[in-house]
Amino acid sequence: MENNVDTIYIHRTLNGDTGAFSFLVEKYQQMVYTLATKILGNNEDAEDAAQEVFVKCYRALKRYNGSAAFSTWLYKITYNHSIDVLKSKHKKWHTTEWKGDMEPGIISHQSLDEKIDLKEIQVLLKEAIHRLAPDEQLIVTLYYYEGLALKEIAEIIDIRENNVKIKLHRIRTKLQQLLKSKNEIISILNL
Repeated sequence: MENNVDTIYIHRTLNGDTGAFSFLVEKYQQMVYTLATKILGNNEDAEDAAQEVFVKCYRALKRYNGSAAFSTWLYKITYNHSIDVLKSKHKKWHTTEWKGDMEPGIISHQSLDEKIDLKEIQVLLKEAIHRLAPDEQLIVTLYYYEGLALKEIAEIIDIRENNVKIKLHRIRTKLQQLLKSKNEIISILNL
């Protein structure tokens, strides 16, 4: 299930080549940082969390069994560590500002009407997503922006795959309600 290149570097790391681990860090650092930022809400905490995640990953690498993709396993470490950081600081899950240049898979470029500007749609969708609960924002991020499968998301947030599917359906319904006043946009979104 894991990437062959990842497998090579995991085995090299486990066989004592500590430099091989830097390949995995470089490959996944943006992914880890992005998820930590979504949960923790600020760059400084996310940077610290990302460093800690890779330390935890390195120490736990011998327990990685390959039953899930390495990226999924790393996402789960990141998710759990970020939640632990929030608990230790007695903070609530922070909702982060969505970047305007992000295009989720729910926008179909082929169906855009020439009169509707893609940037306008992105802004409206971003605003609607920002109004979701933090855990819902995370599911949207993982599914639409990171392109993870339902099974991977379930493993990361430690719920059943069917529950992720149900939550995703409810999130789509919620987004439809949030965008209801923007009827012209709903027709071009694959919600």
